[in-house]
Amino acid sequence: MTPRRFVVIGQRARGSPDFSLDDLPGTSGRLDVLLRCVRAALLVSHGMRRDTVIYLVLLGDPRVPKTLRFDGACARFIRPEERSAAVLVRKMLAAGREGPGFVTVRPGIALAHGGLAAALADLGEATLYLLEEGAPDIRGAAIDPQEAAFFVGDHLGFEDATRVELVALGATPLGLGPVSVHAEDAVTLVANELDRRAITPSRDPSSYTRGPRTRGAS
Repeated sequence: MTPRRFVVIGQRARGSPDFSLDDLPGTSGRLDVLLRCVRAALLVSHGMRRDTVIYLVLLGDPRVPKTLRFDGACARFIRPEERSAAVLVRKMLAAGREGPGFVTVRPGIALAHGGLAAALADLGEATLYLLEEGAPDIRGAAIDPQEAAFFVGDHLGFEDATRVELVALGATPLGLGPVSVHAEDAVTLVANELDRRAITPSRDPSSYTRGPRTRGAS
Protein backbone atom coordinates (compact mmCIF):
# COMPACT_ATOMS: atom_id res chain seq x y z
CA MET A 1 0.00 0.00 0.00
CA THR A 2 1.34 3.44 -0.96
CA PRO A 3 1.20 5.61 2.16
CA ARG A 4 -0.46 8.96 2.61
CA ARG A 5 2.20 11.61 2.98
CA PHE A 6 2.36 15.00 4.65
CA VAL A 7 5.22 17.49 4.39
CA VAL A 8 5.25 20.20 7.05
CA ILE A 9 7.60 23.10 6.35
CA GLY A 10 9.01 24.92 9.36
CA GLN A 11 10.41 28.26 8.23
CA ARG A 12 12.16 28.91 11.56
CA ALA A 13 12.35 25.43 13.08
CA ARG A 14 16.00 24.67 13.70
CA GLY A 15 17.70 21.36 13.07
CA SER A 16 19.71 21.61 16.28
CA PRO A 17 19.12 19.61 19.47
CA ASP A 18 20.02 22.66 21.55
CA PHE A 19 16.53 23.69 22.60
CA SER A 20 14.87 23.80 25.99
CA LEU A 21 12.09 21.36 26.79
CA ASP A 22 10.75 23.96 29.21
CA ASP A 23 10.50 26.61 26.49
CA LEU A 24 10.08 24.73 23.25
CA PRO A 25 8.29 27.52 21.32
CA GLY A 26 10.87 30.13 22.29
CA THR A 27 14.05 28.12 21.79
CA SER A 28 13.41 25.82 18.83
CA GLY A 29 12.00 28.11 16.18
CA ARG A 30 8.47 26.81 16.86
CA LEU A 31 9.29 23.14 16.50
CA ASP A 32 6.24 22.62 18.72
CA VAL A 33 3.97 23.45 15.77
CA LEU A 34 5.56 20.68 13.71
CA LEU A 35 5.43 18.15 16.54
CA ARG A 36 1.70 18.63 16.87
CA CYS A 37 1.43 17.83 13.16
CA VAL A 38 3.20 14.52 13.77
CA ARG A 39 0.62 13.63 16.41
CA ALA A 40 -2.23 14.64 14.10
CA ALA A 41 -0.85 12.64 11.17
CA LEU A 42 0.12 9.43 12.93
CA LEU A 43 -1.86 8.97 16.13
CA VAL A 44 -5.46 7.87 16.49
CA SER A 45 -7.33 6.71 19.57
CA HIS A 46 -5.39 3.76 21.02
CA GLY A 47 -3.28 3.31 17.93
CA MET A 48 -1.17 4.61 15.07
CA ARG A 49 -1.87 5.14 11.40
CA ARG A 50 0.29 2.57 9.64
CA ASP A 51 -0.54 4.02 6.22
CA THR A 52 0.94 7.49 6.80
CA VAL A 53 4.35 9.15 6.47
CA ILE A 54 5.08 12.68 7.65
CA TYR A 55 8.13 14.83 6.92
CA LEU A 56 9.26 17.76 9.07
CA VAL A 57 11.36 20.19 7.02
CA LEU A 58 13.52 22.27 9.37
CA LEU A 59 14.64 25.46 7.62
CA GLY A 60 15.52 27.61 10.65
CA ASP A 61 19.22 27.43 9.81
CA PRO A 62 19.41 27.88 6.03
CA ARG A 63 23.07 26.82 6.02
CA VAL A 64 22.23 23.39 7.44
CA PRO A 65 18.59 22.52 6.73
CA LYS A 66 17.42 19.11 7.92
CA THR A 67 14.38 16.94 7.36
CA LEU A 68 12.91 14.30 9.66
CA ARG A 69 10.75 11.48 8.29
CA PHE A 70 8.31 9.52 10.46
CA ASP A 71 6.92 6.34 8.87
CA GLY A 72 3.82 5.06 10.64
CA ALA A 73 4.30 1.59 9.15
CA CYS A 74 7.24 0.87 11.43
CA ALA A 75 7.70 3.82 13.81
CA ARG A 76 7.74 3.08 17.54
CA PHE A 77 7.50 5.11 20.74
CA ILE A 78 5.46 7.95 19.21
CA ARG A 79 3.55 9.48 22.11
CA PRO A 80 0.80 12.11 22.07
CA GLU A 81 2.53 14.28 24.68
CA GLU A 82 4.40 17.18 23.08
CA ARG A 83 7.29 16.99 25.56
CA SER A 84 7.79 13.29 24.84
CA ALA A 85 7.87 13.99 21.11
CA ALA A 86 10.37 16.81 21.66
CA VAL A 87 12.68 14.48 23.61
CA LEU A 88 12.55 11.97 20.74
CA VAL A 89 13.32 14.62 18.12
CA ARG A 90 16.18 16.01 20.20
CA LYS A 91 17.77 12.56 20.32
CA MET A 92 17.30 12.22 16.57
CA LEU A 93 18.96 15.54 15.85
CA ALA A 94 21.78 14.87 18.30
CA ALA A 95 22.61 11.60 16.52
CA GLY A 96 23.93 13.67 13.62
CA ARG A 97 24.11 10.77 11.18
CA GLU A 98 24.80 11.69 7.60
CA GLY A 99 24.50 9.84 4.34
CA PRO A 100 22.90 10.07 0.92
CA GLY A 101 19.22 10.75 1.38
CA PHE A 102 17.47 9.66 4.56
CA VAL A 103 19.38 7.71 7.19
CA THR A 104 17.36 5.66 9.69
CA VAL A 105 18.21 6.66 13.25
CA ARG A 106 15.40 4.82 15.05
CA PRO A 107 12.79 2.37 13.81
CA GLY A 108 10.57 4.22 11.38
CA ILE A 109 12.31 7.57 11.95
CA ALA A 110 14.99 8.87 9.59
CA LEU A 111 17.02 12.06 9.15
CA ALA A 112 18.25 13.77 5.99
CA HIS A 113 20.70 16.64 5.78
CA GLY A 114 18.74 18.80 3.40
CA GLY A 115 15.57 20.83 3.21
CA LEU A 116 12.62 20.75 0.84
CA ALA A 117 14.67 19.11 -1.92
CA ALA A 118 15.32 16.09 0.33
CA ALA A 119 11.61 15.58 0.93
CA LEU A 120 10.73 16.05 -2.74
CA ALA A 121 13.32 13.50 -3.83
CA ASP A 122 11.93 10.99 -1.34
CA LEU A 123 8.37 11.54 -2.56
CA GLY A 124 9.24 10.32 -6.03
CA GLU A 125 6.26 10.52 -8.38
CA ALA A 126 3.65 11.42 -5.77
CA THR A 127 0.89 13.81 -6.79
CA LEU A 128 1.44 17.05 -4.86
CA TYR A 129 -1.16 19.18 -3.08
CA LEU A 130 -0.60 22.55 -1.44
CA LEU A 131 -2.85 23.41 1.52
CA GLU A 132 -3.61 27.12 1.70
CA GLU A 133 -6.37 29.53 2.52
CA GLY A 134 -8.64 30.65 -0.29
CA ALA A 135 -7.90 27.67 -2.54
CA PRO A 136 -10.65 25.40 -3.96
CA ASP A 137 -12.21 23.29 -1.22
CA ILE A 138 -10.83 19.78 -0.82
CA ARG A 139 -14.38 18.42 -0.54
CA GLY A 140 -15.00 19.14 -4.19
CA ALA A 141 -11.55 18.20 -5.45
CA ALA A 142 -10.26 15.04 -7.07
CA ILE A 143 -7.45 13.50 -5.00
CA ASP A 144 -5.01 10.89 -6.24
CA PRO A 145 -6.15 7.80 -4.28
CA GLN A 146 -2.77 6.10 -4.52
CA GLU A 147 0.10 8.59 -4.30
CA ALA A 148 -0.91 11.85 -2.64
CA ALA A 149 1.45 14.18 -0.76
CA PHE A 150 0.10 17.24 1.09
CA PHE A 151 2.28 20.26 1.90
CA VAL A 152 1.46 22.19 5.06
CA GLY A 153 2.93 25.50 6.21
CA ASP A 154 3.81 26.22 9.84
CA HIS A 155 2.41 29.16 11.82
CA LEU A 156 3.94 31.49 9.21
CA GLY A 157 2.48 29.69 6.21
CA PHE A 158 4.66 29.28 3.11
CA GLU A 159 7.42 31.55 1.93
CA ASP A 160 6.64 32.95 -1.51
CA ALA A 161 9.61 31.15 -3.07
CA THR A 162 8.49 27.82 -1.62
CA ARG A 163 4.96 28.22 -2.90
CA VAL A 164 6.19 29.20 -6.36
CA GLU A 165 8.46 26.15 -6.47
CA LEU A 166 5.73 23.74 -5.42
CA VAL A 167 3.23 25.14 -7.90
CA ALA A 168 5.86 24.92 -10.64
CA LEU A 169 6.24 21.24 -9.75
CA GLY A 170 2.54 20.73 -10.32
CA ALA A 171 1.22 21.04 -6.76
CA THR A 172 -2.54 21.62 -6.73
CA PRO A 173 -3.72 24.25 -4.19
CA LEU A 174 -6.47 23.02 -1.88
CA GLY A 175 -8.44 24.76 0.85
CA LEU A 176 -10.02 23.33 3.99
CA GLY A 177 -13.05 25.53 4.47
CA PRO A 178 -13.95 29.13 5.27
CA VAL A 179 -12.15 29.34 8.63
CA SER A 180 -8.38 29.50 9.08
CA VAL A 181 -7.10 26.54 11.13
CA HIS A 182 -3.84 25.59 12.79
CA ALA A 183 -1.33 23.43 10.93
CA GLU A 184 -2.08 20.32 12.98
CA ASP A 185 -5.81 20.80 12.44
CA ALA A 186 -5.19 21.02 8.69
CA VAL A 187 -3.48 17.63 8.86
CA THR A 188 -6.40 16.19 10.85
CA LEU A 189 -8.97 17.51 8.35
CA VAL A 190 -7.11 16.04 5.38
CA ALA A 191 -6.68 12.68 7.12
CA ASN A 192 -10.40 12.63 7.93
CA GLU A 193 -11.31 13.47 4.34
CA LEU A 194 -9.13 10.63 3.08
CA ASP A 195 -10.65 8.26 5.64
CA ARG A 196 -14.12 9.08 4.37
CA ARG A 197 -13.13 8.63 0.74
CA ALA A 198 -11.50 5.29 1.49
CA ILE A 199 -14.80 4.02 2.88
CA THR A 200 -17.05 5.60 0.25
CA PRO A 201 -15.10 6.48 -2.90
CA SER A 202 -16.91 9.31 -4.62
CA ARG A 203 -14.69 10.05 -7.58
CA ASP A 204 -13.25 8.24 -10.53
CA PRO A 205 -9.54 7.67 -9.71
CA SER A 206 -8.71 8.71 -13.28
CA SER A 207 -10.12 12.20 -12.69
CA TYR A 208 -7.10 13.62 -10.90
CA THR A 209 -4.30 15.24 -12.86
CA ARG A 210 -0.57 15.12 -12.39
CA GLY A 211 1.59 18.16 -12.89
CA PRO A 212 5.10 18.44 -14.34
CA ARG A 213 7.69 16.37 -12.52
CA THR A 214 10.80 18.54 -12.87
CA ARG A 215 12.32 18.83 -9.40
CA GLY A 216 13.84 21.99 -8.09
CA ALA A 217 16.40 22.41 -5.32
CA SER A 218 15.90 24.03 -1.97
